Amino acid sequence: MLPNLKTRRVTGLQLAGKHLGPVAKCPPRYSEEDWDYNNKIKFRITCDQEKLAERIVEESRRVVDETKDTTKNWQREVEHHMRERTSEIRFLVDELNRQKKTALLEDDTLNTYRNRVLSAIEFLKEKSLAICKQCLILREGRIGVDLCDDEVDRSLRRELKVIKGCQGLADAALKEAEEQIRKLRAAMYLLDQDLSAKDKSLAIDEKNLKLKEFQHDLGKGQDLSKQHCQFSLTEWQAQTYENLEANSKALVSAGQLRAYIDLLLKQICEDMQNQTDRTNEAFDRRIAETKHVKQCLENKHKDTMDHIHQVQRNMSELEKEMSDKQRAITLCQTRLSNRAHRPGLELTCDMVQDALYNELQALKASVCKLNQKLNENKASMRYLMHVQVMQEEEINIKSNTCKIDEVDCMTLRQALKYTSF
Repeated sequence: MLPNLKTRRVTGLQLAGKHLGPVAKCPPRYSEEDWDYNNKIKFRITCDQEKLAERIVEESRRVVDETKDTTKNWQREVEHHMRERTSEIRFLVDELNRQKKTALLEDDTLNTYRNRVLSAIEFLKEKSLAICKQCLILREGRIGVDLCDDEVDRSLRRELKVIKGCQGLADAALKEAEEQIRKLRAAMYLLDQDLSAKDKSLAIDEKNLKLKEFQHDLGKGQDLSKQHCQFSLTEWQAQTYENLEANSKALVSAGQLRAYIDLLLKQICEDMQNQTDRTNEAFDRRIAETKHVKQCLENKHKDTMDHIHQVQRNMSELEKEMSDKQRAITLCQTRLSNRAHRPGLELTCDMVQDALYNELQALKASVCKLNQKLNENKASMRYLMHVQVMQEEEINIKSNTCKIDEVDCMTLRQALKYTSF
């Protein structure tokens, strides 16, 4: 409808009367001016709408081009950042894998050192301590005066003290090694967790890099623009570097502990070998002294037996001599008895009678002297027999001591060889 047309329009129908039907009215009539004006207005509206449409189309094309450029720029920037991100993650993954490999090697090496310490503890307990105590117990089997607190006993007690001191150091080193293994494995666990997370993140970003907008299997993405990340990039980097630093510290501590264990085991070997050598030297000296004393006693025992035999022979000679003197006394007494039967004045004290009396007295004195010497020889024999028994007892004591020290103890101590653990 043209708003400026100055004409009347009749619309609808008019009724001629109350009971009459509707009468059609003539359509409105316009003037040529209205017709011309209407055409101009329609043309102008058409031209305006065409220009507006052309401008909208042009602007739409410009917006499409701008959005294409913007989208491509953002996609390039996102892909660039993703490539940088994947490179950074890959670098950290490589570093984590390198640290993990080093940590695994260090864990194996530390376990080897732990086993070395266990071997040292077991050797000290099963060999050194047991043999030292067994030697002390065996030496309690000495008898007599040989059961004394000699240099060997003192060396064995010092050796026992050194063994217990080495055991204490080895036990402490074992606890430190186990604690260091625990710390190293804790650091490796954190590395594993970080590696697992970064592998997943790397796989996601690499998958995103391969995605293109023209693919048909993109699926329906969710609008996560309002979702906020839980951690910042600084926190992410700090966490990874903290894990790497913790692992590096654990590796450094493990290396220092291994060096300490090497030095400790070497020192334990040297201390134990030196003390064992000193104890063995004390055993050797004591065995040599005991053998020397035993040899001297055996020589003296031989001399004593010779003296016993000599005294026995001397007693036999004395007894024979006394028997001879007794027969001489009997002869003298018989002669005196016979001369006592001389008749009358013939029973005089002549020189024969005096000689017989003197001979009898001399014989009796000789018998007394011989009897005294015989008693002295018998006493000497008793003393020599006592000395012989004493010597034999001492020889048995020394033989028992030599058996304990040389055979029993030194045979056991041959197993004490401290080369390395």
